[in-house]
Amino acid sequence: MKHFPFLLLLIALLLLPTSVAQAQTQGWEVVPGVPADIQLEALFVPAEDHAWAVGQHSDGNRGFVYRLQLQDGRWHVEEAASFEQPLFALVALDRERVVVAGGAGLIARRDAAGHWRQEGPGDAAMQVRSLALFADGQAGWALGTHGERALALRYADGRWFEAELELPNRRSWINAAHFAPNAGWAVGSHLWRLDGNGWRLEPSPALCGDGGNTCELNLTGVRVLDHQHAWLVGSQPSMCMFCQAKGRIAFRDASGWQNAFPQRAPIDSLAPPVGAFDSNMLTALYMFNANTGLALGQRRYQTPDNDFSADVVALRYRDGTWHYERPLARSNAIPKSVVMPSANHALVVGTQGLILSFGYGPQTPAAGNPAQPVPDPGLVGVRYFPETGHTLRGTFRTYWERNGGLMRFGYPLTEEFPEVNSEDGRTYTVQYFERARFEYHPEHAGTPYEVLLGLLGHWVTAERKAEAPFQPTGPSGIPGDVYFPETGFSMAAEFVNFWRSNGGLPIYGYPISAPFYEVNQADGNSYLVQYFERNRFEYHPRHAGTPYEVLLGLLGSEYLRAQGWR
Repeated sequence: MKHFPFLLLLIALLLLPTSVAQAQTQGWEVVPGVPADIQLEALFVPAEDHAWAVGQHSDGNRGFVYRLQLQDGRWHVEEAASFEQPLFALVALDRERVVVAGGAGLIARRDAAGHWRQEGPGDAAMQVRSLALFADGQAGWALGTHGERALALRYADGRWFEAELELPNRRSWINAAHFAPNAGWAVGSHLWRLDGNGWRLEPSPALCGDGGNTCELNLTGVRVLDHQHAWLVGSQPSMCMFCQAKGRIAFRDASGWQNAFPQRAPIDSLAPPVGAFDSNMLTALYMFNANTGLALGQRRYQTPDNDFSADVVALRYRDGTWHYERPLARSNAIPKSVVMPSANHALVVGTQGLILSFGYGPQTPAAGNPAQPVPDPGLVGVRYFPETGHTLRGTFRTYWERNGGLMRFGYPLTEEFPEVNSEDGRTYTVQYFERARFEYHPEHAGTPYEVLLGLLGHWVTAERKAEAPFQPTGPSGIPGDVYFPETGFSMAAEFVNFWRSNGGLPIYGYPISAPFYEVNQADGNSYLVQYFERNRFEYHPRHAGTPYEVLLGLLGSEYLRAQGWR
């Protein structure tokens, strides 16, 4: 699919040199760390540098809890727990105490020591979609669905029990709820108002344009300001494959609920659609105060070649007017929850592992020598290696652990820092390891190409291209060798099995030399070696039949040493 031009503009901004990007601290940034097959559903921020998120695997059979911590202007993400049921809602009572809820009536509570205890009704037909707790977690509400009808559970005296909820005469559900002193609203298929210890159906605002109030609505977010004032968002959903959904916003004051379009909102006045199809929906809402808020959703549209594309979009509320912001990131992702810790900061989570931050800015660049050891920061989600005095975190940690770890890449030799890639002239966040260089590509977030390996083999042999082993020779004709016409070299039979079974082309690249004997700088011995785009293979016949028969060269160490950093 072709991306909307505004999305390309965002990606270009993310790839600006660090000195420029740092000046744009009020922009949106993609936060890496959650796999693309995780659908994040809810977010809670108990402290300015701490957050929790929950979601489910795309297969709908598992739930996950993630902890987010802010350090040096960047959010770092770590998986904190998993459950056999999907998770849709959570509340964090403080940095450590968390209550999560989801499918099959699951409600689980985490204490300050990190231990989980399940306390929900455990009904297979229940789905808890919204959770609120008061009085330090001793009272609260859990709302969602029970089969084909909306559900309200009340927490009191240490137990959850079903509360009074007025139901319509057709299928119903609750997506979200919010509370203020002496006020509470729940939204979904209908609109409910808290009345004492029960919930009463309220007439939904007329949000269907000229069609009056007869269309179907799916209300997805609500924020209560006080006992009279509140906002809600949702969509008039499409009822067929090619029908167009419409995002809706409503506001409540002393006169009741009223449609915020077209007087207060611009979503119907976005840039004209590229093709005949232009569909939008609003799925998340947060009001920091009466004058500041965010609503997020997705816009799908037809491209000039009659394909379809999608963008994450935001509406920002300032002093009485909703302002449309450019598409944010991650085509096809749907925002599900947004929190504004301040008027100038925001966090968003959604499908496809989406996490966006606003106003935090990128990590401060490392000054001087990036290989200078650092102390153990003692942060959850940050792995510290005393062997080299460096940390591993976020997306780089996930990639390192999932693709061979210490055996394949070695220890980290630097912290993350910005560096210009000599291949394309762009600045990327990178980290060096004994045997590799990791490079973060936010434009590929959620794909296998989010982390790419630097061409260390090319870089450490840049001055050796005139030497005989680096002159292409064509097929070797030796049994067991594998020829690569892309570079004109044959891979030695001694290395073929290791190359194929340990990552192949994406990890090591093509051979860029013939096999030849070379003295190892580390031990002074001569070994059969062959250089590849991203590494050097060494053959150790005395270890034949063991995992150490083929070892990777310490090209990361050699490169940093050549730069005078080690």
